[in-house]
Amino acid sequence: MAVPLPLKVIVFLMCGFVLGACLPSNPIVRVAYNGATYFPRLIVTFAALLIFHLLSAAVAKLILYHKQQAGRLFLHLVSLYVLMGIVSLIYATLWIGELANLPLIRTGSLSADIFGCFRQIQKTFTHVLSEQPMLQVLVGGIAAGWISAKTPAIRGVAEGLIRTSDLILAIFRKLLWFYPLMIGGLAIGIPMKFGYRGLALYGQCVLWDAIVILVWCVFMVLFCKVATRRNWRQIASYYGTVWPTGFGTGGSYDTLAVNLVSAEKDLGLDPEIAEVSIVFGTVLNKNCATMSVLLVTVIVARLLSIPLSLLEIVLLVPPVVVLGLETPGIPGGAGYFMSPVLAVLLKVPDPSLWVTTFIAVYSGLIPMFSTAGNTTDDGVVGALIQDRLQPARKHAVTKRAVTLAAHPEVS
Repeated sequence: MAVPLPLKVIVFLMCGFVLGACLPSNPIVRVAYNGATYFPRLIVTFAALLIFHLLSAAVAKLILYHKQQAGRLFLHLVSLYVLMGIVSLIYATLWIGELANLPLIRTGSLSADIFGCFRQIQKTFTHVLSEQPMLQVLVGGIAAGWISAKTPAIRGVAEGLIRTSDLILAIFRKLLWFYPLMIGGLAIGIPMKFGYRGLALYGQCVLWDAIVILVWCVFMVLFCKVATRRNWRQIASYYGTVWPTGFGTGGSYDTLAVNLVSAEKDLGLDPEIAEVSIVFGTVLNKNCATMSVLLVTVIVARLLSIPLSLLEIVLLVPPVVVLGLETPGIPGGAGYFMSPVLAVLLKVPDPSLWVTTFIAVYSGLIPMFSTAGNTTDDGVVGALIQDRLQPARKHAVTKRAVTLAAHPEVS
């Protein structure tokens, strides 16, 4: 019987912590840690290229493959996932303000009056938008995917971007066997570099993540009951099936089949609604993963002694929402693809160290909680879509059938 990947990750993570804490000076242990850092460093080197292709291909796919087919349903679905991504990050930011006790603004020369505060916020926001290259990559990726898919003369460019993106994701999926080994090696660095303080901060991050996501899931359960026609038994059956599956797999793609079946059987979604909402959610919706990313950002900044303010967390919300739409649903995907962007946006002094530490912290239980929240949110969105859109669609179909029966010449 094959050992599940998340279980392997947890075992190797714990082994890495033990080795780093007990044998920090052992040359073999140090070689294991240094070897594990090579792949994340490679990601840092090619981060802009990877993000550009993944994001542009995601936009091109949505336009070429789904927009005409899904029509109004597609528009509502994407809008809901984007809105949910924004709301969940605002929710996570409020939790960070409560849990992390960050200063509002990190500056030594800020004027004490409220106008000085707003001037500093405007200056920081303008600087982030105009001078950060990774944000320009995000905007360029969206524009390239949109223009190439919408323009018939250069549609071949969109298809090329999609093929390149599929190749990148295929390589990452093929390397999933290496992920537990890499996490174990990177975990060595936390106690080796930061001592027991590093282990304590990792534990604190897991606790924060569990609290934030579990409370979010409770809100989503209540929202599903109030905003849809589902009863408590249906909701409990769906969450009881999909939540532990998502937690156990740690990846949205691995939970897809169970999520589809449960959405139809337990939530009573029509097959066409379930297929669209769950499949699109698996690709687009990483709202709980993005919440975890903000929490891990705070902890990694503390580990590396990088000053951080609440304003900087707020300014990370727009790019992280965009990144959440294209991050692949594989275990640790958010750590791979978001950490290099965060390193650039926060202007950390050592991006490679930031990424290796970030990937190590964003492991174990954290992606498992994230996946459980992501996947169950997909079902709630599907139920909302069906109750709000399907009645109107069915009424229109019925009305058309009655008209044709009474007036055959209309056809």
